Amino acid sequence: MKAPGHQMILASAGSGKTYALTNRFVQLLAGGAAPERIVALTFTRKAAGEFFDEILKKLARAATEPAYARQLAREVDATALGPVDFLRLLRAVIDAMPRLSLGTLDGFFARIVRSFPLELGLSGDFEVMEESVARRERRRVLRRMFTAAGEPDDAQREFIEAFKRATFGVEEKRLARVLDGFLDRHAEKFLAAPESERWGEPAHIWPEGCGWLADAGRREQAAKTLRAAWPWAELNEKQRTRLEMFFLALPEWSPGAPLPDAVAYIVKNAFLVWDDLRRGRADFTLERKKIALDAGACAALVAVVSGIAGAELARRLEMTRGLFAVLRGYERNYHDSVRRLGRLTFADVQRLLLPAAGAPVLSGDEAGEARLLVDWRLDAKFDHWLLDEFQDTSFGQWSVLRNLIDEAVQDAEKRRSFFYVGDVKQAIFSWREGDPRLFREIFNHYNQAEPGMIAEGRLDQSWRSGPAVVAMVNRVFGDTAALREIVPASAADTWAREWREHVSAKPQPGYAELRHAEDEAGRFAETLRILREIEPLKRGLEVAVLVRKNDTAAALADYLRREGKLAAVAESDVPVAIDNPLTCALLALLRAAAHPGDSMAQEHLRMTPLGGLLEAEGMVSRDALTARLLAEIHTDGFAGTLEHWLRKLAPVIAEDAFSTERGRLLVEAAEAFDENGSRDVAEFLEFAERHAVRDADMAGVVRVMTIHKSKGLGFDLVLLPDLEGKTLAERRDGLAVQKAEDRSVEWVLELPAKLFYERDPVLAAHVTAAEADAAYESLCLLYVAMTRAKRAMIVITEPAGESVSRNFPKLLETALGETWSEGDPAWWRALPLIEKAPAPAETLGALAGGEAARVARLLSTTPSGTERATVGGRALFALSAGRAAAFGTAVHALLAAVEWKELQVATDWPAGGMEAEAVAEAQACLDAPALAEVWTRPSCDLAEVWRERAFEGVLDSVWVTGVFDRVVVERTVTGAVVRVTVYDFKTDRVEDTPEERTRVIARYARQLETYRKMAALLTGASLAQVGCALVLTAVRRRVELPPGADLAGSGERSG
Repeated sequence: MKAPGHQMILASAGSGKTYALTNRFVQLLAGGAAPERIVALTFTRKAAGEFFDEILKKLARAATEPAYARQLAREVDATALGPVDFLRLLRAVIDAMPRLSLGTLDGFFARIVRSFPLELGLSGDFEVMEESVARRERRRVLRRMFTAAGEPDDAQREFIEAFKRATFGVEEKRLARVLDGFLDRHAEKFLAAPESERWGEPAHIWPEGCGWLADAGRREQAAKTLRAAWPWAELNEKQRTRLEMFFLALPEWSPGAPLPDAVAYIVKNAFLVWDDLRRGRADFTLERKKIALDAGACAALVAVVSGIAGAELARRLEMTRGLFAVLRGYERNYHDSVRRLGRLTFADVQRLLLPAAGAPVLSGDEAGEARLLVDWRLDAKFDHWLLDEFQDTSFGQWSVLRNLIDEAVQDAEKRRSFFYVGDVKQAIFSWREGDPRLFREIFNHYNQAEPGMIAEGRLDQSWRSGPAVVAMVNRVFGDTAALREIVPASAADTWAREWREHVSAKPQPGYAELRHAEDEAGRFAETLRILREIEPLKRGLEVAVLVRKNDTAAALADYLRREGKLAAVAESDVPVAIDNPLTCALLALLRAAAHPGDSMAQEHLRMTPLGGLLEAEGMVSRDALTARLLAEIHTDGFAGTLEHWLRKLAPVIAEDAFSTERGRLLVEAAEAFDENGSRDVAEFLEFAERHAVRDADMAGVVRVMTIHKSKGLGFDLVLLPDLEGKTLAERRDGLAVQKAEDRSVEWVLELPAKLFYERDPVLAAHVTAAEADAAYESLCLLYVAMTRAKRAMIVITEPAGESVSRNFPKLLETALGETWSEGDPAWWRALPLIEKAPAPAETLGALAGGEAARVARLLSTTPSGTERATVGGRALFALSAGRAAAFGTAVHALLAAVEWKELQVATDWPAGGMEAEAVAEAQACLDAPALAEVWTRPSCDLAEVWRERAFEGVLDSVWVTGVFDRVVVERTVTGAVVRVTVYDFKTDRVEDTPEERTRVIARYARQLETYRKMAALLTGASLAQVGCALVLTAVRRRVELPPGADLAGSGERSG
């Protein structure tokens, strides 16, 4: 087979990157490639899942729709293929699923290590730890370091003692948190450069020498000389006072500490005339008047300032070497007690595939024959490489793959291929080592060896954004002159080289505008005013408000809920153990038991319903609480203990769906923690406080999120009210790490203050380059923000005016003018109101009641929580409902595997390990004539089926979370919804009688009505277009929910 050739695709936002990737995969299949010989890698599991889903959808649609089969065949240059061929390819992909290499880079690297542990130096089995587990191991190492019997070296002892002194009187858990933060900031830098000569070594930083260092010890004598040489007679009283303050403050200053204002004043003014001072004659400004200095005074002032600068640099070098010593001591302990036992992080896995020098190990001579064997075997296994989001690939990740891709690119028979796609204008993850320069460097590297070896493709037509939005994007990012005025020229030029004018492929009405507000309060208020005016949720529009920080997202979402009574949510990973009164109280219970002297935890308990429960249980004394709780934890683990106390709280929270759900999530987290066998309360508390649950897809809400989180998403309306800031060229704080062209670390230094580093050519060059990189990343961040909108985008900034800040507002005003708009400002009026707006959210009180909780919060529930039944508190909090629940879960899982019956091979089910009874019931449902419509593709232009689709949304002020069993969406060729049918599978053991079916529909009517409303919300259909039906698997019956079903009846509503 001849491969389709090597290609680099630069895909602008919304231009169909995933479409191009999936077409490439299908093209390889059509050319005869075995699915398991194709490697397709991206960065997140979600993106990998979407990529795989799209491949299956394309193949399945082409297998059943001749017109689409012809279209796809043309797109992949395989015009001879028809539906039968695409069905064959679909079957090949499904058969190869266990062997496919479609996933994340981290996952792929872990697979390599698992396949070749001995060749890569591992003695046996290993485990790739999740972040929470790795952090727990780190804490254990730190505790051992503090209690180690051996003597630490001087630098380590100095560091640890400094931490102990700084946190005197604070519990050890607080000290551990401080150390944890230190390692978060510096550990990876050490692992990238574990050689001591890279850390604070003057010869590496200044190969030609640094004159200031030689003057480090002379400032005291130089100050005496300067005092004697200064022309005091020419000074007025104010100048004399200023100079005396300098001489008084200088001896009190310690290098490494901020310069006193009196000293900084003289140093700054000296640097303003530095060249004149060194020539021996200068006019020095003191209190706005110039003083002529002779050669002696000039030399003395140069000596003093050089001594100050030298002492500061020497101290920074010493601090850097001290950091290295501490990190080395920690890493030795960590390596011996964690890594050597086979417990690795994903970063460890990647480093295992790299030699110390940073070049690929898979074929490095120094690695020996074992390494070569790894290389040969991997090279023999894979023929085609597809890399997604390549702008976020790090140099280390590329180094692992480079030799294997070299072999594919240089294949003389042209049977193999390399394809990479991304957008250097969306490179917003350099903080995690993403390296957008690789994109062009790799292209140039291969094409220098053989011109045209890799073809360049571009996708600049947006299938997401309308003309008005695209016009604004073009005006801002296509204005090179404006960019050069705001960001460093090198950053502007780099941007201009990759920029191409965008074109909208969506000729629909829309709007884009730059408007102003005076301050943050005004920007928040204007955001609310726009949302009230447009009423996007009532019109079925998806809306996002994008901000720069999680804290801002939380504050703005709270403002929109409180002041506007809007269903607004700050999207982020939700810290479910600390965002509500119930779980905070449960953590306080554990804390009080483990630390009887923790008066805050004790008082917290007293103010909650747990206080009354403890008293009723006879656990009034602290000793009794400690003995009882620690015994429960030892016997039942944290999950069992928490479940036990949740049962006791059941009467208190029975009507509080939000707290009930949070309690369940905390028990789930505890189950995960219990798997490691630990009964350490401090470890569990630290784990629980960090544990977060990612939100499911949401509908019917205003989504407030960071720009980073919005990447890859699109919304009908986007508001940008948080683009303020000082400068776009602000380098990240922390150690300066200078890298060579091959990305190896040349030197590491704790930088001195700007006053000093900007006067040193080496340090100034490093900072200038870092600021240019930061400015480019800032442009990428703004580009991502401004390319999320489909129909309309409104940017709200404070007026830049005469401000000298080179920030986003200044850039926008420079490119657009003070005000700017494009399109129809009343674009939304043509969209009808499709649903009654959610009512204002109710306030969720604290468990203790009273005034404690004033912020409006939406209650949470699940559709199944509306079933009519009487459920006791014990059953409510039970983790399992026995065999019936397990059987129901098995049947649901089997039916979820069915897309359309004509594609289903039910004989595969027994191989999946399901029990025979569940398989028999599922098969009977597939074969039942009464249920045929459930599994048959409808005869419409376009049909899609959702299976086990999770959802979240707001209905009537209630936050609804659930999972659809099966939803069939029928659309016209233009995508308009014709009909939606929701099927809910029930494995209840019922009789096939009209009376029994009536009882069942009465029991589940509210649940189905909730599903109906959510399906309408998610698809944009009207309620009249959505039908609901129960599928009773025991009797193979379909029972429709009649319009306006009578919901009256007896029974309690379970919590």
